[in-house]
Amino acid sequence: MRLAVIIALTLAPFASAEEVTETPARLETVRPTRAVVFTSTRLRAEPHWPLALFELSGVVTGRENVFVGVDLVAGIPLGVPVRPNRRVTLASGWLVMPVIEGSLGRLNGPICAGVRLCGERFIVGPGLKFGHGTGVLTNDGLVRPARMLYVQLAALGGLVDIQESPLAPGDAWFEGVIRARVGGHLGSLDLTSDADFLTTFSLNVAATVEYVAVSPFTRGFGFGGLIGVAF
Repeated sequence: MRLAVIIALTLAPFASAEEVTETPARLETVRPTRAVVFTSTRLRAEPHWPLALFELSGVVTGRENVFVGVDLVAGIPLGVPVRPNRRVTLASGWLVMPVIEGSLGRLNGPICAGVRLCGERFIVGPGLKFGHGTGVLTNDGLVRPARMLYVQLAALGGLVDIQESPLAPGDAWFEGVIRARVGGHLGSLDLTSDADFLTTFSLNVAATVEYVAVSPFTRGFGFGGLIGVAF
């Protein structure tokens, strides 16, 4: 009996080892799936001004003889807007904009010899606009200066044509004008108001002063203002 117990105790570790060393069941290899990677273009896109900016306004300027008309400005903004940090959707900065300005309208005053709005005036020329603007940053980095304070100087030249009337003969001449303005764009900075008018257009308001340097009849200073839209 004692011999049987000794043999059993001797063989027990080998039996346990055989059970432990049995080959485990083969596990299936789990391969990681390719998850869709989302990238934020807003975090990567560099802020930049639009390729071109435009203004369309009504203008009144003059002193003795008053010009009433429509003013159009087109320019290319140069500069780099900056945003304070990546979480802010607004960007702002300085810009310098070479422009082409044109005005078309009619004249009224003593030169008309009693006839209302007797003459037509068309002047056009180059200019330079300097200002500081703020706008909403879009996903592709575009920043339209919805709000901006600016000064602008332009040298304009063109034709003044006075119609013939019973009290005054008709006449036409070349006019050279230096025009300066100080103004601002008043637009919306609310990104959620996509349907709002002021998210696409800004109200453009400015005070103007011009000096008619070349003219046989209308030389001198004129003062006025304009109001319209910028986009």
